[in-house]
Amino acid sequence: MTGWWFLVPLFTCGYGTPVMVLIAAARLRSSLHTILGVGYVAVIASLILARMIASPGYASDDENAVVGLVSLVLWIAGTIHVAALQMRVRERWFRTAARYQIPSYPPPPWQHGTGVDPALAAAQWRAARRQEARELQASRPAMANELMIGRPDLPGREYDDGGLVDVNHVPADWLVRYLTIDRDLADRIVEARDLHNGFTSAEELVVYCEGLTPAKLDLFRDRLVFVPR
Repeated sequence: MTGWWFLVPLFTCGYGTPVMVLIAAARLRSSLHTILGVGYVAVIASLILARMIASPGYASDDENAVVGLVSLVLWIAGTIHVAALQMRVRERWFRTAARYQIPSYPPPPWQHGTGVDPALAAAQWRAARRQEARELQASRPAMANELMIGRPDLPGREYDDGGLVDVNHVPADWLVRYLTIDRDLADRIVEARDLHNGFTSAEELVVYCEGLTPAKLDLFRDRLVFVPR
């Protein structure tokens, strides 16, 4: 992983900065950071040349002070720059891994021939998927957004969230379809969420949506997820 990258410029007084910046540029495929890496090389080469000239004692105190100041700036800026890059590379790695990794959850129980009722097993499996997706939404919202959790209305979804519905963003037609509610109630939910800038919990639906009782809410509560607007 990349957690140690910032130590290279830190322990080399900034002279290891271009190596790590160029590595990050290759990982991120960034031409900007490639140019910056080359720029670091030029700065370091200039510093080395300046120190070689100053070493016999030909440089003035002001010139030595400038060289020292530039070296200090290179050290600090290089360490901060590499620390920021290592976070970007790590985030890119996690996104790629989430996109291509084989799902770790077990196959549906009805595939094992255990005698479990297929309909019941399928419902239990979907409930487990919803719980996993909900935990992912809570702990890693950026990844959940990329996986489009709770958004059956968006094309191109590959992640199976078990049928979660983001009640703060899904259009009324999709609320009707996925929550099995009538159109009037779906329209009231959309109107209330627009008025209150979204919901934060299932209980707010009962408070703000006329005609939605706790008993009706219990029929689809476990399919709801609330992504901030």
